[in-house]
Amino acid sequence: MIWAIELGNTRSKRTQFNASGVQLGNTEYFAVDSLEWCAEISPGTVLRIANTAQRSLPESLIPCILTPEHPWPFRREASPTIGMDRCLAVMGARSLHPKGPVAVISCGTCLTGTLLDADQALRGGPISPGWSMRLQAMSDGAPALPRVAPVEAPFTPSGTTNTESSMQQGAYHGMLAEIGSWIAAWRQEYPDVAIFLTGGDGPAFAKPLESGIFAASNLEALGIFAQYDYEKNL
Repeated sequence: MIWAIELGNTRSKRTQFNASGVQLGNTEYFAVDSLEWCAEISPGTVLRIANTAQRSLPESLIPCILTPEHPWPFRREASPTIGMDRCLAVMGARSLHPKGPVAVISCGTCLTGTLLDADQALRGGPISPGWSMRLQAMSDGAPALPRVAPVEAPFTPSGTTNTESSMQQGAYHGMLAEIGSWIAAWRQEYPDVAIFLTGGDGPAFAKPLESGIFAASNLEALGIFAQYDYEKNL
């Protein structure tokens, strides 16, 4: 058994695979600072941890954390500080789409776009505020603006009736337009690129996008297994 652990900025996730890479059961979710994900992992079980949030962990778990020094099947053309979550997401995308360029749009705490080209060069991509972060930044930066929750609110040319809906519309449509511009630019440069949409907020943006975008909720976990399998077979 292989346990794939994702320690993100807002929650932790635990996914189990068999030796062939088939997921066993559903992905489990844990509070951001909880170590409950360590439970039920028996001694001798393979454990791989993506510590994106750089949390402090027990000494016994340090050897399980994935780092840039682990073997990877791509060469890095991106910043050496590119997040492990982004590396693993494109690994997961590559496992689903073995040939040609792949790009992953992750709608999480931050919005990120990551490109892996057909020659296995990791080229990175943009980072910008995520959906909730956009709304929080407005209220933090302008005290007159309220704190509002993210709501799927496409732009309406006829206007809005209150401040809350104006903010929700701006945050949602602005992020959607940004995603659309990334997709258009990638497709112009790489016409055969396969584009994957992932992250906790991904479903809210998948529907309005044009067809041909692959929605995949578990790319990072798939990437953790793919890295393990690559290293094991070296």
